[in-house]
Amino acid sequence: MREDHATLAGLGFDARELEALGLDEPVTAEPSGLMEVYLRRSSRKEDLATLREQLREIVHWAAANGVRIRHVWFEQLSASKSHVRRREFEKATQAIVDGRSKTLGVWKTDRFDRRGMGAVGRMLDEFDRRDARLVSVSEGLDSSRGGRLVFAVLSERAREEAKDIARRVKVGHDAHKAEGRRGTGRPPFGLHSPPGSGKVQPHADEYGTARRLAELLLDGCTTRQTAHRLNEEGHRTRSGATWSPTAVSKLAQSPLFAGMVPVRRRRTDEYGNQLDSWAGYGEPLRDGGDQIVLCGAGVITPAEWFEIKGLIAGRIDERWLTGQPGAKYLGAGSYRCGRPRDKHGTGQPEPCGGPMSHRGGRYGCSVRQTRGRSVCAGVVTLAGRIDHAVGQAWVDHIRALDPDDPVVAEVARRWLGFADPRTQARKTEMQQALESARKRVRRLEDDFYVYGKIEEARFEELSEGQRVLIGNLTESLEALDAESVLAPLRGVGALREAWETADMVDKRMLLQCTLGENGITVRPAARQGDPTPILERLDFDWISNRGA
Repeated sequence: MREDHATLAGLGFDARELEALGLDEPVTAEPSGLMEVYLRRSSRKEDLATLREQLREIVHWAAANGVRIRHVWFEQLSASKSHVRRREFEKATQAIVDGRSKTLGVWKTDRFDRRGMGAVGRMLDEFDRRDARLVSVSEGLDSSRGGRLVFAVLSERAREEAKDIARRVKVGHDAHKAEGRRGTGRPPFGLHSPPGSGKVQPHADEYGTARRLAELLLDGCTTRQTAHRLNEEGHRTRSGATWSPTAVSKLAQSPLFAGMVPVRRRRTDEYGNQLDSWAGYGEPLRDGGDQIVLCGAGVITPAEWFEIKGLIAGRIDERWLTGQPGAKYLGAGSYRCGRPRDKHGTGQPEPCGGPMSHRGGRYGCSVRQTRGRSVCAGVVTLAGRIDHAVGQAWVDHIRALDPDDPVVAEVARRWLGFADPRTQARKTEMQQALESARKRVRRLEDDFYVYGKIEEARFEELSEGQRVLIGNLTESLEALDAESVLAPLRGVGALREAWETADMVDKRMLLQCTLGENGITVRPAARQGDPTPILERLDFDWISNRGA
C-alpha cells in the first residue's frame, strides 16, 4: 500500500479511480523518473472536488512527461499567515532535497508558496544544485526550462495577495468584535455559539461543571484545590481529561468565559514577525466610551470575572518574593512516580510516570498534587532517605563502568556543559554570530538576484566579506570544541571525585548527566512502614543501559 493512501482516500478517490490514475500501488524508479505532488486548501469551505480535479491534471501532466508520482502531500492551512508552519510542504520539499525525487509538482504557484520570490528563489537554488525542478501544471511552468523568472513574478504577486487577504481578514475580525461578536475559534468550556451568530450562550451539557468551577474559585479555593474537587466529583474537561490547575486558571481567566469580547496579543520573534502563539489570557475589549463590549451570556458575570482574576493574581508564591533558596534535594527533575494507574482508560494500569516534587522533606507525585488522589494515589518518600541511596547508587554505578566505556566520555561531555558555562556562553555567542552572518548573506542575495538593489561588484564585495566571516567563525567554533578537553573527567575516578567535592546543585547535574529521559522511577511501598530497602523500589534509566 502507498504511504499516501490515507491522503488519497481522504480526498475522495475510490479504489477504481486510483487504479486508473496509477496511484493505487507504490512506485519505484530512479529519482529522475519520480515526482512529489503538493496540494493545499485554505479551509474546509473549499471543495474537495476541485482538489481532485487538480490532482487529475497533475497526473495527466506526469504521464505526458514520463514521470510517475511517488507521493501526494496535502494539507489544509492558510498560506496568508506567515507564522503558520506547513509541515506537509516541508516534507514535500525535503523529499526533493533528500534526492528521493527530482520533480516537485503543484497545480498553481499560489498553491505552492506565498512568501514571495526571495523564499521561492532560494528554494529553486537548492533544487538546481540537485538537478531537480519545480513545475506548475496549470501555468505551464518548469524551473529547469527557463521558468524561474516567471516563478519569481508570480510568487511575488502571491505574496502581495496574501498580505491583502490578511489585511482584509483582520479588518473584518476587528469590525465584528466592535459589533459584539466573539471572533473565531471554539468557545471555552461551558459555552456554545450558534453558527453564524458570533454570540455565546450556556452549553447544555457543560454549563453545570463550568459554573461549579467558578463557584469554587469564588469561595476562595485555589486553582489546585478546584481541580482536585472537580476530579473527585467526577467532572471532566471537554476532551474527557481530568482537570489540572493550569486548565482551571486558563478557563477562568478567559474574558469569553464571562461573555466579554476578548482581545489577545500575538507573540512576535526578535524581528517583530508574528508567531503562532498568544501572550497571556487576553483582556476584555472596550469601546470608545471605555465600556466593556459583550457578546452574549457567559458562565460568570464580568464582575465575577474581575474578582476571580484578582484572587488568582493575589496568590503569588512567597518564594518568588523572598528569592529561591539554595538547592537542598538531589532528585528534583529526576524522580518519577511509579504508582500504577489507568492513564489511557484502557483498563491496563501502567506506572504513572509523573515527576516527583519535594516539599517539607518529602518527595511526592506532582500528578497527585495537581490533579488529586482520584487521578493518581501517588508515591511519597522521605527526601533524605532516597537521596542518600541514589547518591550511593550513582557512585557504585560509575565505579562499575569500564574506564574505556563510551558512556564515561558521554557523561564527561554532558558534565562540561554544566561545569564550564563560560565556554558554553562563548560557543552560544559564536553560533548566534554565525547564524546572523548567514542571514545577511541571504538578504544580500535577495537584494541582488531578486530586487536588483545593488550592483554586481558591490554584491561580490559584501558577500565575500560575509563568507570570510562565516569561515572564521566556523573555524573558531571548531577550535573551541577542541579546547573542551574531556581527558580530566574521562576517568571513572575523576567522576567519583567530582561527585564527592560537588555541592547539591552540581550533584544534581552529575546525576542527570548519567540518566535517560525516564530518570528514576520510584515504586510505591507495600504498606506504611514497609522495611524494604529503598533501592529495591527504584528503577534507574542509566544511559549506559541503552545499548544493552
